[in-house]
Amino acid sequence: MNIRVYKELSETILNIISHSPVPEDFPHALNTREWVRRLFPAADEILQLAALAHDLERALPEKKVKKENYSDYESFKQAHAQNSARLLEEILTGRRLSRQEKNRLLFLVENHEFGHIRYPETIILRDADALSFFEINLHYFAARHQEDETLERVSWGYRRLSERSKPYLAQLADQQQPLQIWLNKLRVPLLKIYAPHF
Repeated sequence: MNIRVYKELSETILNIISHSPVPEDFPHALNTREWVRRLFPAADEILQLAALAHDLERALPEKKVKKENYSDYESFKQAHAQNSARLLEEILTGRRLSRQEKNRLLFLVENHEFGHIRYPETIILRDADALSFFEINLHYFAARHQEDETLERVSWGYRRLSERSKPYLAQLADQQQPLQIWLNKLRVPLLKIYAPHF
């Protein structure tokens, strides 16, 4: 990808997210990109753009999906990912990207919540998103929700992490006592070992 196109798209995406009514969205986007780089130092511009844009729809309240319209949390999260990809596609219109670059970027965003076993980059993005939730978003989430709902969200986030990334969660828990308390409430076993790169 042309570095100028990457910078322009990064700025456009971050500008939209910076106006999100959800206060953690902007730092979460940046932090997810940092986790992608940490988990996979060879991450190219497409994967890094996907990290920035993965929650794009949350920054646009009039266009975002609503949890109450879905029968279960996983359906809601899938709709959220699809909607973020759809909104990103609108932003990509007229940009100098190859069809392959565009399709790959949209595929990554559309699959960021659950990953796809045949596409390791989607697992990297999913794990980066989850680790950033624990590092950045959990504090905000817990302040807005009841304890039982927060515990459910922490449990869901832990279950979606690959085994390769769980040691990073242990490192975060060592650094953040509130995170450690939430994980202890769930009796989450944390492996305190070196976390390898993908």
